[in-house]
Amino acid sequence: MTVSQWLSKASKLHSTCVDQQKEGNGSKKITASEAATLNELQHAIGSNHGIRQVTYNEARVSLDEMFVMVKAGQKTPPLTAG
Repeated sequence: MTVSQWLSKASKLHSTCVDQQKEGNGSKKITASEAATLNELQHAIGSNHGIRQVTYNEARVSLDEMFVMVKAGQKTPPLTAG
């Protein structure tokens, strides 16, 4: 996964979290698919915490922290072809 692919995937999930928060669903658990995507993003930058269904609020905070690390160059996904 390239950095731009990581950022794209993370941005989509972050958008979903923001939308759910706006609808008053921030304390609801993310879906299993969203949890798998969050885990994939964490794993790609070496911050693997295991797949678990956190709330949309928790997922957004985690994504915010990962964005900061990736954009600062502290953590980067391993570069792959594509």
